[in-house]
Amino acid sequence: QTCALPIFVDAVTRVTAGEPVSAEGKAAYRELGARLLPVLRREPETSLLAAAAGAAGGLTDEQIISNAAVLLFGGIETTEGMIANALFHLFSNPEVLDKVKADDALIPKVVEESLRMEPAASVIDRYTTRDVQLGEANILEGELVRVSLVGANRDPAIFPNPDQFDPSRPNLLSHVTWAQGPHVCLGLHLARLEAQQSLKILLSKLLDLRLVDE
Repeated sequence: QTCALPIFVDAVTRVTAGEPVSAEGKAAYRELGARLLPVLRREPETSLLAAAAGAAGGLTDEQIISNAAVLLFGGIETTEGMIANALFHLFSNPEVLDKVKADDALIPKVVEESLRMEPAASVIDRYTTRDVQLGEANILEGELVRVSLVGANRDPAIFPNPDQFDPSRPNLLSHVTWAQGPHVCLGLHLARLEAQQSLKILLSKLLDLRLVDE
């Protein structure tokens, strides 16, 4: 399924822009469904998907597979990006890197500051449920609104010197990388843990790891 991930990413991006689902996207989705259907038929205790199918309270196979596709898209590509970004920020700031090597308890703060500066999803899409005025903009019901998480996370009124990588900020958890409210990221705790453990292992095992100048 991970081989289909770039196709999913491209298809979702194009659909958001108003284009139809590509033939490649449809084929990748059909392949995902074919692979997951046997999983849905297993005993509920064997996996989360099997549990959803066995005790879903009316969810259809199609609905479960659709949600699995969302988790595939949101749980792999974005996590890869956040780990790579955190490594880049660390190795671009040698003083911070030295502190982290001396005390890996600082890694969670590094991850949060990296998430603030470079969200794995820099822009999110929302559709208005009613007419609303935001500042001087009149937004009609049903319109697409593109929200810049990067812009919000670099608001100087909230984060002084917003372009500076500073894991010692007192309000690290004020960033909106995970979104908020009913749209908050379902896997935020797992993603944080994956990034923290990845950095801890990489820094302890790959002692010569560094950025290539080019």
